[in-house]
Amino acid sequence: MKLDIEGKRALVAGSSSGIGAAIAEALAKEGAEVIIHGRDPTSAEAVRDRIVAAGGRAHIVLASLSDPAAVDDLARQALALGPIDILVNSAGAAPTINHWFTGPDDAWQQQFQLSTFYVAQLIRPIVPAMRARGWGRVINISSGAAIRGMPLHPEYAAAKLALHSMTATLAAELGDCGVTVNAIVAGGVATPNTLNNISENARLHGFTETGLAQEKRVIAEVWKAQIPLARLGRPEEVADAACFLASARASYITGATLRVDGGASGAVF
Repeated sequence: MKLDIEGKRALVAGSSSGIGAAIAEALAKEGAEVIIHGRDPTSAEAVRDRIVAAGGRAHIVLASLSDPAAVDDLARQALALGPIDILVNSAGAAPTINHWFTGPDDAWQQQFQLSTFYVAQLIRPIVPAMRARGWGRVINISSGAAIRGMPLHPEYAAAKLALHSMTATLAAELGDCGVTVNAIVAGGVATPNTLNNISENARLHGFTETGLAQEKRVIAEVWKAQIPLARLGRPEEVADAACFLASARASYITGATLRVDGGASGAVF
């Protein structure tokens, strides 16, 4: 299937590792010029080098999403490279283990900045030009935590769920101007952040290093039991969905939420 995104320019926020890196590499493979964003230059350069080695084109913009001023600068730097046709908001990983009543007081504000507020900050300067040109794609990466009650990371779940409302309202705002806005719910995906959370959960329950490997296996098996496809996802599988939504083939899809979670949500709608 020809996706018709050759020559398009894509900014992928949070693309120096994990799902975002996979999306950046997949878009580049389809011929898009990619702007990689992250905080760590070494990680960002590794993604860029893989893209360039495969014959793609990529740039790097470094910024911390925890600072609103830095997010504004990120948008300016990205737009200085030329018009942006595809905006993928994939940043916002779950933090260390947090609970409703014992977490730090500022955890909610910090997580909403890292998962939600930065998205609005990027949309406002970037999307109007898409509307004026009559073509554009906005893709927000959410999480299965947003639609399933979880005892940990309540602020992360709430921040990601807010992306669903933002997706729907922006899609309605843009109407028939040629810009589509969609969300992807990523389920349990084997990323470094996921593995770190599993390790932290194990330590929280007092496992020794020897027991840590066992706990990782046990938790992974529990996750698999909750997923009809009986395995964790791969970042590349989320990236494939993002490429489709970014393509001309998805021109009649907007305001939608695509679940890439192995069936874990079990939702009828």
